[in-house]
Amino acid sequence: MNSLSITKRIEIKWVINNHSNYGFGDDKLLYNLKTGRVIKQTINNYSKGYWIGKKFYTLKKLKPSLIRPINFSLPF
Repeated sequence: MNSLSITKRIEIKWVINNHSNYGFGDDKLLYNLKTGRVIKQTINNYSKGYWIGKKFYTLKKLKPSLIRPINFSLPF
């Protein structure tokens, strides 16, 4: 039996201000940064958005809370 392993490298461009564990990658998808899973965009009552935790956030609510991730240097 043969196995195949695929690795995908994604650079995070934007992080949500109140939820630092979620960020948008350079491929414009939302990721859970702890698990590495993609969060699907859904429609709730004619509004596009994302379920973060147990709360629904529309795209209008998320846009103002996006910030650039802080880059830091490692000592080694």
